Amino acid sequence: MKLVSYTYNWMTTTLKGRFFTGIAALILFGGLLSILPLLIFVQEQREDDALMNLNEVLQMQQEVISEWQDELTRDINYLSELPEASWKEKDSFYEKLNLLGKNRTLFYDLFYADRSGDILYNTNAAAQTRKINVYDMPYFQEGMEWHTYTTGIRLIGESDTRSVIFSAPVTNENGRFGGILAGIVLADSLRYIVSDFAYGETGTVYLADKMGTVLSASSNEFPSSIKDTDIFQAALQEKQQTEPYDNADGIRSIGQYKWINHNEWVLISEVSMAEIEAPFYETLFFMGIILLLIFVMSYFFIRNLIQQMTGPIQALLEGTAILRKGGYGHRIDQNRMAHSAREFSELCSAYNDMADGLQKEHALRLQAEEDMRRTNEQLRRLSLSDGLTGIGNRRYFDEKLASLFQEASQAEQPLSLILIDVDFFKKYNDYYGHDAGDRALQLVAGAVEKTAQKYGLFAARYGGEELAVIVPPGSKADVREIGGELLASVGQLDILHEKAPAGRLSISAGAATLVPTPILSPRLLIQYADKALYQSKQQGRGRVTFTSL
Repeated sequence: MKLVSYTYNWMTTTLKGRFFTGIAALILFGGLLSILPLLIFVQEQREDDALMNLNEVLQMQQEVISEWQDELTRDINYLSELPEASWKEKDSFYEKLNLLGKNRTLFYDLFYADRSGDILYNTNAAAQTRKINVYDMPYFQEGMEWHTYTTGIRLIGESDTRSVIFSAPVTNENGRFGGILAGIVLADSLRYIVSDFAYGETGTVYLADKMGTVLSASSNEFPSSIKDTDIFQAALQEKQQTEPYDNADGIRSIGQYKWINHNEWVLISEVSMAEIEAPFYETLFFMGIILLLIFVMSYFFIRNLIQQMTGPIQALLEGTAILRKGGYGHRIDQNRMAHSAREFSELCSAYNDMADGLQKEHALRLQAEEDMRRTNEQLRRLSLSDGLTGIGNRRYFDEKLASLFQEASQAEQPLSLILIDVDFFKKYNDYYGHDAGDRALQLVAGAVEKTAQKYGLFAARYGGEELAVIVPPGSKADVREIGGELLASVGQLDILHEKAPAGRLSISAGAATLVPTPILSPRLLIQYADKALYQSKQQGRGRVTFTSL
């Protein structure tokens, strides 16, 4: 009690006590009165910003889903507009359907229904639609009006398989409506069409059907249904949702919704209120701490230390800002601390010592990063080079062919592949030994690589005694000329091969050329080049066979 009485008397009867008490009270109450209204305003503004950002997320997610729908619709449209689709005999058309079905694994089934709605062909023999008449279905009716159509979730077949159907009209040989082509995507395949971006750390985006069943979400784990949530009920009634609600997991949240796909699906983007309110409480807490510190500092140090602290602190702040920007060579001049307290001089020395350490550490880190970069580059080069021949290995070949295949598809330019096999190489190995065989393969690979570099091509060891040369899209080199030069370059090596009919080591080659499309695979080009190589061997070896698609 004596301490309290003494403090009260000091604060009320002495000039120094009154001064510090008044200054502290002004800082404390003035700070609270100025900060609290601002924080409340900022919190309201943050909620408005959150609603706006949630709508922006919905728009972006809608664009992602639309791109997914457009991609599948383009596939269906492409097949429905093929000339073979209008032919009376549709065997060729069905072959194209099977090809797309194999390449587009997302399609559970592709089927063709004639103008009466009877399904005449399925790519999936186990499909639930094989004996169904679809004349009364909305997508068939839309097809009769020459419209493409994407359904919502439909129950198909006797087992009520949940699916989405993409359809497009097909003309007959007279240019009239001849039926529809449709692709079925199982509802389970929709699980990952919603991208993983959302607003905030606790934000989630749901894609649900009109029954509230969640089809996909931006998170890996999500509820099976949101039909009982306030925002889904608001979406059914098309009411604006601005108030917080309990989501499917019982978490207080705010969210927005958007109907898509002919109002068959609804996108819902939400974020927890705890995340929205967290900055308000954190700021309130830290402001309270700051005000308390200011109160204490005002009470004890406002008069005696402010001038002594300003200079050193300013120097340290400037130095810290310079260090943050990477200026590790900066040092604080000790003369600036000549009239400061001893502690500030020691702090200045500690700062300069820290800067010395950071500068050395930075230099070491840069050197380590450079060493790591060089090591990684060397490892990558080794990983893509064949250990025996020194040219690209199979991994290099696969990556380069896939890259050039995509580039040629986008540019709509031809891509060529030449597969090369050393003739009677097993007999050469058996007769001369594996060391001689390795040396011979190195010489052949060197000749092939030299020819490839001459024309700006890419050479690699495909496997065993097989080599490959890729002619990139846009190359002005003639494939036939290249093939002849490859045979000649190996022939000029004049490698003795007593077990070969010609008495010298030779090669056979097969070349294939095609213009890639998004539905084709690089494997197709390899298959045709391999067939051409096989023909060269069948026709006597030591030659090149060419084929184009």
